[in-house]
Amino acid sequence: MKTSARTAAKNGARLSGTDLLIVLVVVLWAVNISVLKIGLRSLSPHGFNAVRLSLAALAYLAVLIARPGRLAFGRKGDVWKAAGLGLLGITGYQIVFIKAISMMSASTASIVMGTSPIFIALMATAAGEERIPLAGWAGIAISFGGFLLVVSGANGGLVFTWDAWRGAVLILIANAFWAGYTVFSKPILERNSAFRLAAVGTIVGTLVYLPFAARELVRIEWARVPWQGWGAVVYAGLVAIFLCFALWYQSVKKVGSAKTGVYGNLTPILAIAFAGIVLGERLTPVQAVGAAVTLAGVYLTRSGYRFFERRSADPDRAEEAPPAG
Repeated sequence: MKTSARTAAKNGARLSGTDLLIVLVVVLWAVNISVLKIGLRSLSPHGFNAVRLSLAALAYLAVLIARPGRLAFGRKGDVWKAAGLGLLGITGYQIVFIKAISMMSASTASIVMGTSPIFIALMATAAGEERIPLAGWAGIAISFGGFLLVVSGANGGLVFTWDAWRGAVLILIANAFWAGYTVFSKPILERNSAFRLAAVGTIVGTLVYLPFAARELVRIEWARVPWQGWGAVVYAGLVAIFLCFALWYQSVKKVGSAKTGVYGNLTPILAIAFAGIVLGERLTPVQAVGAAVTLAGVYLTRSGYRFFERRSADPDRAEEAPPAG
């Protein structure tokens, strides 16, 4: 028994092909923030989002039609729960997320998006699935302080006006939607494939989202959209949503949530780096300090308290994927 446990631990510590897939997904999602900013140069926020979500939904639909068995759910009523998750993770999240991205730099947005694990922890606690220890609450307080530094650095000071805060507030609301999507999906994932949930949620969520985008969608002058805009739509729809969702959740099932959580913390760091390369963005000194403080607080909230507690007899924890964007 001891030998097998040591062998399992050793195997879990190795860098496998699945680990490389997770790293790939994290890199692709980090690039996506800059891609969204490029797409929004030629398309309105909801117009852009409607097209890229439709692409992703059509790709999922094509797979479901080609392989009808993928649509079978483990329990009666799960399909409606999957549809409800789509209203949270696609419709609600995307309505506020894309508007926020259009108001902020990619670097600032990625830092604020990085606070999503805090919302997941709070939502899981409210649902009675987890309990935040003292160290976790300390991490939340630290992250909030870092968040204030990031926003004040972007606005040239701690200015309390709606124009200065609306982008950050909208992303926080988006994080709350994503937290609900993550926490409420846990029991359904236990008896259904991740692809099935992602597919149904994306298709239903997109259908409900389209009426919110209809006004901007009909105003698009398709012939004037440059190739960069179309490239952004294709990448943000087929790569960041369709491909990455499938790869991420498949990887979570293979290596567990603890390891994926570590990789997820790299997303805002890489997003800042890509925004500097692709968009020429630079964090102010105050924002850089705020980013470090925020990420430290997120880590303490999500993982750091394990240093102060005994390990649970059950090491499995539900996945806390970062927002896909």
